[in-house]
Amino acid sequence: MSKKKETVVPLTRWQYFFKALYHNAAATTEFTFHKHIYRKSDELQAIEQQSARINYVLILALIVMFMITSRYQNVWAVVIYFLLVIVGQIIRYFMLPKDIKAHLTDTGRRAC
Repeated sequence: MSKKKETVVPLTRWQYFFKALYHNAAATTEFTFHKHIYRKSDELQAIEQQSARINYVLILALIVMFMITSRYQNVWAVVIYFLLVIVGQIIRYFMLPKDIKAHLTDTGRRAC
């Protein structure tokens, strides 16, 4: 049997955004992609800190949305919240530099 070769997708801003979507990317100075460990530039770390602030605002908006919907039973609060989340995530995406690889330095280490 022959070994299947994995398709390696190049790192783009889109993949970086989704890889860092579900955790606090600002908390680390390194980024792992396809078992390669990269060191983030200071500029990228500053962008991620601003991005974390947007996430905190979205969490606060979620709490407000739950309070409004539980008290007034108004579905429009949920719709407005969903729109706010979409706009917030679009802003976070466009804050990232277009050439994300220019802001990452390969450390030469590999993840297991």
